[in-house]
Amino acid sequence: MIPNFSPAGSILSRNHSLATFVHERLEWSLVDQSPDQSETEWLCVDVAGYKIANVYKPPRLQLTPMTISTFPHPSLYVGDFNCQHVNWGYNTTSPDGESPDSWATFNNLGMLYNPKESASFFSRRWNIGTNPYLAFASLGQDSQLLDRRVLGKFPRTQHRPSLITPPRFKVPAHPPS
Repeated sequence: MIPNFSPAGSILSRNHSLATFVHERLEWSLVDQSPDQSETEWLCVDVAGYKIANVYKPPRLQLTPMTISTFPHPSLYVGDFNCQHVNWGYNTTSPDGESPDSWATFNNLGMLYNPKESASFFSRRWNIGTNPYLAFASLGQDSQLLDRRVLGKFPRTQHRPSLITPPRFKVPAHPPS
């Protein structure tokens, strides 16, 4: 449970799972999700006109332009892309690390990454932070106004969720009277 957020969809498996949460004051609907036998899993929800796809790409799998359905602008693609690239804080680029970059370029998406943010995953075993969780946005006038923050560790895990807030979704701390 995440205070003030409702689950909007999830895909569960033996090895991993993914879940999308939406602020309780926002309306949402499930748009689409990956086929049952797809290696790359994703689900897309519409939140006030934004299509938000939550993605899990297994390690060593190459993303192709058609791996994940594309949605009209404004859209976001966020999740665990399981690869390394110097563009998002790694010292080297893994063999599959070029594929999210190529996929994003082909689909006219820009990466939301700030090297000053905390790492999106912290390995207790290796005592290092890494960034397997990436975020991409469809390119448009309002793309530069997106706010992505990496939050503190999710309870009982090494994962740090991302909070992405488009300007029109900013919810006041206290509802207007």
